[in-house]
Amino acid sequence: MDALRSLAVSLVALALLVSAAVGGGGVLSLAAPGSGSAWTAAYDANDRSLGAQAERAVAGPKTVESPYGQATVRYDERGVPHVEAENERALYYAVGYVQARDRLFQMDLQRRLMRGNLSAAFGEATVASDRFHRKMDFAGAANASWEQIEGTAAGDAVEAYTAGVNTYIDTQPLPTEFRANDYEPARWRPTDSLLVGKLIAWQLSGDFRDLRTATLHEEFGETPELYPDSLDHDAAIIDRSSGGRAVPDDVRALDDGRDGDEDRTGDFSGLYDAYSAFEREPGVGSNSWVVSGNHTDDGAPIVANDPHLSLTVPPVWYEMHVETEGMNARGVSFPGLPFVVIGQTEDVSWGFTNVGADQTDLYTFARPTEDTYVYDDETLRVDRETETIEVADAPDVSVEVAKTVKGPLLERDGREVAVSWLGLTGTREARAVYELNHAENLDDVRTAVRRFDTPTQNLVAADRDGGTMFRLTGKYPYRYTNGERVDADRPFNATEGEGEWRGWEPYGQTNWNATGGFVSHEAVPHVENPDVLATANQRTTDEPGFYLAYSERFADPYRGERIYDRLEARVASDEPVTAAFTKEVQRDVRSLAADGYVSDILDARGEMSPSVRTEADRLAEWDRNLTRDSRGALLYALFREEVRNATLYDEFHPRGLDASYYPHHHAIQGLPADSDWFDDERTAERETRADVYATAFARAVERADAEGWETYGDYNVVDLDHQFPVAFLDYPETPTGGGPFTVSNVRVASTAGSSWRMVVAGDESYGVLPGGQSGNPYSPHYDDQLDAWANGRYHPIPTNAAGPVVIRFVGGDEEAER
Repeated sequence: MDALRSLAVSLVALALLVSAAVGGGGVLSLAAPGSGSAWTAAYDANDRSLGAQAERAVAGPKTVESPYGQATVRYDERGVPHVEAENERALYYAVGYVQARDRLFQMDLQRRLMRGNLSAAFGEATVASDRFHRKMDFAGAANASWEQIEGTAAGDAVEAYTAGVNTYIDTQPLPTEFRANDYEPARWRPTDSLLVGKLIAWQLSGDFRDLRTATLHEEFGETPELYPDSLDHDAAIIDRSSGGRAVPDDVRALDDGRDGDEDRTGDFSGLYDAYSAFEREPGVGSNSWVVSGNHTDDGAPIVANDPHLSLTVPPVWYEMHVETEGMNARGVSFPGLPFVVIGQTEDVSWGFTNVGADQTDLYTFARPTEDTYVYDDETLRVDRETETIEVADAPDVSVEVAKTVKGPLLERDGREVAVSWLGLTGTREARAVYELNHAENLDDVRTAVRRFDTPTQNLVAADRDGGTMFRLTGKYPYRYTNGERVDADRPFNATEGEGEWRGWEPYGQTNWNATGGFVSHEAVPHVENPDVLATANQRTTDEPGFYLAYSERFADPYRGERIYDRLEARVASDEPVTAAFTKEVQRDVRSLAADGYVSDILDARGEMSPSVRTEADRLAEWDRNLTRDSRGALLYALFREEVRNATLYDEFHPRGLDASYYPHHHAIQGLPADSDWFDDERTAERETRADVYATAFARAVERADAEGWETYGDYNVVDLDHQFPVAFLDYPETPTGGGPFTVSNVRVASTAGSSWRMVVAGDESYGVLPGGQSGNPYSPHYDDQLDAWANGRYHPIPTNAAGPVVIRFVGGDEEAER
């Protein structure tokens, strides 16, 4: 089971989203060449010979025929493409071509993952991943979403982008990763771009945590001290914000409370262990904030955003600037998507963080026969289809895809559930992002995000007129049992009609306006014209409706508290909030999580050996900053990794529950010193918090000594490796500050952190990637931003093209093509 979990997490890393990186170079190592000499053909696709200017080292044709019209591509000194065109289709054709040129292998991995087609290229090691993704039929969901946008302006853009990708595939040398694995990419399809969107949405909103909750309830009963409805803090996004008008005024009316149905428990641990590796990783999140012009030096609002996703080679994000009549957008996209996802137009800037709301429910059925199930007292047939997973250098594998009215069936060890995930229907977020790229004011933003069905996001935005806004995006289903709205923290019994979603149609077209089906757009929490508002994946409001979920789906509050503390102190000081100050806050490494632990560690010194006590004494003078040169930061970080295990292992491990079942650190910090959870059931003595903290700190010291780590920078090393185990493809190892709960976010255990930093302050805009624009190791832009990212530097983000034209798209007649 551990091997399966490790493999699945590794495969998600290949898709360049939220997960741990596989050790030793990745599952693709089976097919990778053994030396850099095998990669020299990459030089043909991207040489470095253009000399001092080196705006972008490009070989191959400088002129490309386009069926849609004229476009030009200029590359700046960081390899960011500036694409200008005479019309939108010509623009997106060029965008498809240049994204494929820079990131085609990355794009192909993502669609292969979601289609369950990795094994055709990489062999038996990826069969488990392919089996899961086939059973979920994300490809069918992408087809349904294509029906939503085909024939719209956004659909036309995706089609033109697709044509550009295919022109590159058909006419240019393929990245060496394809030749090294002896396969060629299939031609791109419009649904491939929507599959990339489904991948992002699943990794931010899809999960099997209801199985986890059911298992915990089965083993321990109700444990509000570990898993409270709401973590005890005062940093909720809306309630801590200042200024503006929060809507709705009272969301408590939406909360009907827990139903207390004892029948919704069961032995689901095997299912959760099997499939939790494919869900979003708890705790990985993002920061954003908006400050109105009332508190800035020039009277213009400031928008800041740094999403925390996987740190990968190449990076998750692709920076670009696109301009045509009626549109001028700059920011970052996911390779495979035509549009700027986070960024700005000439008039509007915006950013996203994850809400963590509950868009996934699980269902059980009575099963009279292998081919039937009972739903709401009606016997129905399981919709089954057998598919073949092609496996390179091994026999092909058959997989049975089984579907119900509630979605796909997943099974393990005799237990099964149907999965209702909101993204398994025709969703419209591609149209929403397309419209954001055209926004001229906040009214345009408000209109656009009405179609942002999934994933659920915290949106902050500002416009040139000084307006600011915050709102939750996404659709939030109501659940009904016997006509009453209920919560959704454990699997429902669909045979009894529990947990009904109204209007939702898996793999079809959902009725978003079904009576009582979804929380209305107007009722979802939002704030008009806030002065100061910050999001860091903490809960949205102190009285959230249950559709927003409970504490286990929100992040610990430390990042949100720290951002609010710094912004509020700045405003109170009468010093203006500036771009420079905003960048300083994004780089903040002060740990409020440490505040919750250090005093109790110091109180536990009487239970420590003399040598360990000497190390603990360092924490008395430590400033709680996770800086590279700090011994105190190192010891605290290692203690933080040990303390939950030291507290809970004796209760959880005998029940077969690993660390994935542990509660938030904030909950551990809130336990009283004599809590039963601190007592070790394996000993005759009764242990207290002091005993457990002393044990955890001793383990931290022992680990530091065993590893030879002297300071935090020895341990907190960002080590970003390419999927192929060829050393020269890897980024240099980079010691850095920050940690999982600091604003400057780094998670070395899962190789995640600030995947893009952006600050927009009036006419000033800045950003930085953790690596480089190009996926080609011979490019000067392969990792040229890594040092700046690690050391807190940024580059300007201009919204005007500069530099010489490097690629010119010519010819074509858009009307004739249509």
